[in-house]
Amino acid sequence: MSETEILSQLSAAVENLDLAGVVPLTRSALDQGMAPAKVLNEGLSAGMREVGKKFNSGDMFMPEVLVACDVYFAGLDVVRPLLAADRTHVLGKIIMGNIHGDVHTVGKQVAMPVFEASGFEVVDLGEDLNDEAFVEGIRKHNPQVVGLGTYMTSTFMHTAKTVEAITKAGLRDKVKIICGGPAVDAEAARRMGADDASDDAWKGVEKIKRLLGIA
Repeated sequence: MSETEILSQLSAAVENLDLAGVVPLTRSALDQGMAPAKVLNEGLSAGMREVGKKFNSGDMFMPEVLVACDVYFAGLDVVRPLLAADRTHVLGKIIMGNIHGDVHTVGKQVAMPVFEASGFEVVDLGEDLNDEAFVEGIRKHNPQVVGLGTYMTSTFMHTAKTVEAITKAGLRDKVKIICGGPAVDAEAARRMGADDASDDAWKGVEKIKRLLGIA
């Protein structure tokens, strides 16, 4: 099969919830010499993008999305160990975590490997984090970007307090802050002191690169 055919089948495996087929397809793609980042971005992640579109349009429901995530992660387990070796240089470091009150994990787990495959080092701080956890994360890891996971409107509205805590700690000018999740809005995020927001990990990569001046 050609690269295009394998990548299309990988995407379809995620979209069609094919847990049995995704691992051999992923290995086949790598055995053919495809770059791990390409397998992730144009195969597995492309399937997750289609799943997201179907969920947003009402053509797929949350139980199916969760199965699709299992399929995605099964393929990711094969690719992920190779991602670091596949990068010729690191574009920057991102720390990510969910704002206080938000315990969702799926969105962040999907976004992290997308960022890694795009050349970023990613540190997962966890979920349901108080503002001080982000402050300490910046001090400890010295990132260029802070990703605030806000998967509910209520937690998204807490962005202003998290940004305020980072500012009071004297760290705001050291980082770019971007919100992520289905409840975010870029204009509202900027009003609350963040630099940007995205409800799509792949578009988020583009925005992060622009914020860092490497687009």
